[in-house]
Amino acid sequence: MQDLYTLFPVTTRFESEFPGGSFVTQLSRLMRNTLALISQIAVLLHAISYKQRPEKEVLVFFCVAYPLARWFAPQNGIGSPAYIYWTENSAFHRMKALFGLTFCPQYRADLILDGLTSCIESEYKKSAKQLGDIIDSEPYPWSGGLSRHWIWDFLMNVTVDLPLAIYALTLPTRLSPSSITSIALLQQATSLLSLSVGDYSTDTSSLSEVCANAKWLYDAIDHRSSMPQGTEPYPPANTKTSNRGMKISFRGVSLRYPGCQHDAVREVSFEIQPGQLVLVVGVNGSGKSSMLKLLARLFDPSKGQIFIDDKPLTSYDADMLRAAMSFLPQAPVVYPVSVRENISLSLLSKRDVNDKDVEEAARRGGCSQLISRFSNQYDTQLQPSFDINGGWSEGIYGILSAGLKDELAKNTGTKISISGGEKQRLAAARTFIRLEQSDTKLVVVDEATSSLDPVAERDILSEFRRSRQGKTLIFVTHRFHQLARDADQILCMRDGSVIECGSHEALLGLDGEYARLYNAQTNA
Repeated sequence: MQDLYTLFPVTTRFESEFPGGSFVTQLSRLMRNTLALISQIAVLLHAISYKQRPEKEVLVFFCVAYPLARWFAPQNGIGSPAYIYWTENSAFHRMKALFGLTFCPQYRADLILDGLTSCIESEYKKSAKQLGDIIDSEPYPWSGGLSRHWIWDFLMNVTVDLPLAIYALTLPTRLSPSSITSIALLQQATSLLSLSVGDYSTDTSSLSEVCANAKWLYDAIDHRSSMPQGTEPYPPANTKTSNRGMKISFRGVSLRYPGCQHDAVREVSFEIQPGQLVLVVGVNGSGKSSMLKLLARLFDPSKGQIFIDDKPLTSYDADMLRAAMSFLPQAPVVYPVSVRENISLSLLSKRDVNDKDVEEAARRGGCSQLISRFSNQYDTQLQPSFDINGGWSEGIYGILSAGLKDELAKNTGTKISISGGEKQRLAAARTFIRLEQSDTKLVVVDEATSSLDPVAERDILSEFRRSRQGKTLIFVTHRFHQLARDADQILCMRDGSVIECGSHEALLGLDGEYARLYNAQTNA
């Protein structure tokens, strides 16, 4: 699916984008402009060929002058005043933010892991209904630029509107009813030709680009997921482990990413009992994160099988299974919505979330103090969606006045930068609010505290341990010494394989890879 990201609508064209429309409009415009230009030139050359000199030269001049003036005239208004325009409709801004959230590749994995696909769809429809019949496209007279300098319009008007008068002045002895008719026809043909020249000059799409867009579209239509889609609900009815957490079994599992020559996960076999706290350790690149991606079905194994509660992972409905999981990744994303919705967005389609729930999740995630520094606190948008445009480039437009500069600054959303550790705190709050749901059976914390200081990491991990009732917990971390003694099982990985498995005391007794990693931390 990664290769098909190019098929997604362009997020910066929210106002005018519709799926599959680009290549259709490009192809029709290219064909129309080409055929019109060729046919109009042929008609003009045929008509002029019957004229005598010097009438022929005068007519050629009139035919060429206007298209040339149109070709060389600037597309934007040289010397025109600077201007800006923007939208203030909150429903429109909301739709634009959700549009970008849906089609921007950086959010893809997080949307799947957080189960936000249906929620975003319902929120988009709600905002569209709120927007109503208001036109959501750009005001084209403004987006195309204000009028250019008058001298260019004057030259084009002279060449297209006054040829009859100039013809009468330059060739008075040859003026006749037939020549007047010829001039009128040529004037009309020249006007049409100039329009075709103008359209052709502004159309930057080549035929090869149009064909490539068409191929991408049909590839997307024909694309079918290679992953088998299960239908069984999760948790299944009458399952003994459903109230204690999720049981996980890996049996000879290997994973090789598309285009790679080596396995990221190799012949992994282990079993996690419901309600266990499991620690996955290993050096960088040992395959820890790759192995856990298989649980969410971001990928399917190249070999082997995964069982959830003694049934094949592929037999379950993927969305229902993911709804029972909470993943906290190492590099979480900040969604282009408010802080409140960054924490609670995954629950909006399931139940009403009150402010108390959000604030409690923020406290447990350690981001309450961060949020209190924002001017709008929980209503703050860290990556606000805004829509502002116009002409303010010096040299093309006039100088932007102080008043317009103020309006530009006021209506241009300012992104609030937060550190990697602060993003991890916000993502932790997002996970804690999901843990309050009774259907969360598995929590995976994948290096999710790597950017935090030791005290903050200890506090967040303690909160997870306090929330383990009825859940299976899997922790991936380099700083694992504070979790080691509480872990029911530890998986030590190297080069994509689980090389050691057991309790903390048992693995220390082996004096192998785990003991080496643990002693390196405690002796540091």
